[in-house]
Amino acid sequence: MGKKIKPYTEEELAEISSRYTKLKEFREQEPKAYDIIVKRGLLDKLCGRMERSQPKPYTIEELAAIASQYHELPVFRKEQYKAYDAIRERGLIDKLCAHMKRGRPKTWTVEELAAIASQYHDLPLFRKEQPKAYNAIGERGLRDKLCGHMKREQAKHYTYEELKAIADQYHEMSTFLAEQHKAYDAIHRRGLLDELCGHMKRKVETRTVEELADIASGYDNLALFKAEQKSIYSSIVQRGLIDKLCVHMKRYYRPDYTDEELAELASGYDDLNKFRKEQRYPYFAIVRHGKIDEFCGHMKRFFHPDYTDEELKDIASKYKTRDEFHKKDAGAYLAAYRRGILDDVCCQMDELRRPKGFYSKGYCHVIALGYKTRGEFEKWNRYAYSAAHNEGWLDDICRHMKVAGNLKRRLIYVYTFTDGYAYVGLTDNVKRRKNEHLHKYDHKKISPVYLHYQKTGASYEYKELTDWLDAETAAKVEDDYIKQYKADGWKMLNRVKGGALGATAGSNMTAKEIHAIVSRYKYVEDFRDNEPKVYGHLCRKQEFSKYCSELKRRKKQPGYWTLERAIAVIQECETAAILRKRYRQAYRIVKAAGLIAEYYPNKPVPYNKLSLEECATAARYCKSKMEFRKKHYRAYERLKKEGLLDELFEDK
Repeated sequence: MGKKIKPYTEEELAEISSRYTKLKEFREQEPKAYDIIVKRGLLDKLCGRMERSQPKPYTIEELAAIASQYHELPVFRKEQYKAYDAIRERGLIDKLCAHMKRGRPKTWTVEELAAIASQYHDLPLFRKEQPKAYNAIGERGLRDKLCGHMKREQAKHYTYEELKAIADQYHEMSTFLAEQHKAYDAIHRRGLLDELCGHMKRKVETRTVEELADIASGYDNLALFKAEQKSIYSSIVQRGLIDKLCVHMKRYYRPDYTDEELAELASGYDDLNKFRKEQRYPYFAIVRHGKIDEFCGHMKRFFHPDYTDEELKDIASKYKTRDEFHKKDAGAYLAAYRRGILDDVCCQMDELRRPKGFYSKGYCHVIALGYKTRGEFEKWNRYAYSAAHNEGWLDDICRHMKVAGNLKRRLIYVYTFTDGYAYVGLTDNVKRRKNEHLHKYDHKKISPVYLHYQKTGASYEYKELTDWLDAETAAKVEDDYIKQYKADGWKMLNRVKGGALGATAGSNMTAKEIHAIVSRYKYVEDFRDNEPKVYGHLCRKQEFSKYCSELKRRKKQPGYWTLERAIAVIQECETAAILRKRYRQAYRIVKAAGLIAEYYPNKPVPYNKLSLEECATAARYCKSKMEFRKKHYRAYERLKKEGLLDELFEDK
């Protein structure tokens, strides 16, 4: 946080006000000083000598006639501020301005909201015609209570046949997208665009691979090709041909300039900064050649001068606020900041901080009503949150908020599909976990719920099975629910055994618990292999040396690995990848001798060429899906693609 700006003292306010003889001029020229004087009740004391314009002595009839011409209070206050002030001073605001619309939002009672909501039976129509009432209901968390009788727009779950029937009615892609955008999105998500919409005309001309290859062959640089042929480059990327058609291109753009060309380009500029921005590549070429003084010696260069303290004070005196000083003369501002004299050179500037007591309990409560959890409140309005926390108001103003999860509090949920499949999980963040299940964010970590929905299109239902539980209890309860759903005849989509707390295991452990786990092992390699999550946690937090300083490493003596010993361990490893992982130095020796191809002549068989009998035989010797996936990954992928995985492991 930056340093607080010193507030005005009474002597400083008196000195500022003494420069003016008219109150109106003082209020316009020094609005912040004037506001502070009014708030401190010093107006009569410091500004009593100033000339004040006499307000017009309005009669009540005149005020009523003026007020009757306006229908909005903010407009009346802006255009007739003298009449408005006269009405307010006489206490007639409710009498003469009652017919005007106020700028502030209406404060709804629950009874009023219920009366309005009872007139509608369709939620989208209610949201469209009564947006303010709808938002007020949502902010108070009364949507299920007051709008439960309304019909809600349900997401359409299309079958393959329905999508095909809809797509067959259209012959142009643009028309189909405009009139049936939901069906188009469903087709796009399931990867059926080419299959179901292949007969439709596209606006963009579809080029053949030969035409794309012919255009790409005219370029030697990928960046230049991308800049000059954007549509062709995009088409190549979308078809997955980038490695095939652009393999001959360089992957960076560095044009080759001669000294004559660089000198000619530099001669057209008088400002080095402008030349660097507009001619980026020539500028860097000049820098690489070491000829910046030769080609750019005639240009103006903006170096930060060596300011004296007096010069910094003179420069700062031109500006009214620190923001203005920083924006218009950043060099001087930074020089003052580095020397630690920023407060001294800016002492005459207006203060921008909020006065003490600005965040009252009522104001903090109003702000807190706009957030659903304390985490959101702290993230988006930390000043109000800090004030409430320091004063001890948080429990009172956050009663309406929902309890959120964390690493020590988890919630159990389930996704059930109409085709008999289910997925039980636990999470510390419901919103984030829903997004992970229903969208594809990372190709390495795709949710089984997302994969099943994309494959079958079956409708699903989300349900929360428990309230927030502590992490250890939630892990046990999740495993119990998985067994219960499996016993009830559901086919489970869970890939791993229930009860896992995710990759954050170790972060909720105490130092005593971590020491107890580490003390079981003598070597670092054993600890890493048997406790990967705790090991990863210590590495991420850079606490490995703190807890594992007594563990030893299994290091071989220099010269231990010979070619004979390296060949001997090859028999223990099925593939070269396993050899490289287990015995890295042995792998290097065998590879240097050129024997990798001799001992591992066959490349791994693609999973789509493995027979189903071979895959099923391998699966029978594994106790769980996880073990099968680790030992026989390609067979696992083949059975998963054919949909036979659940049948083979149904009783395991």
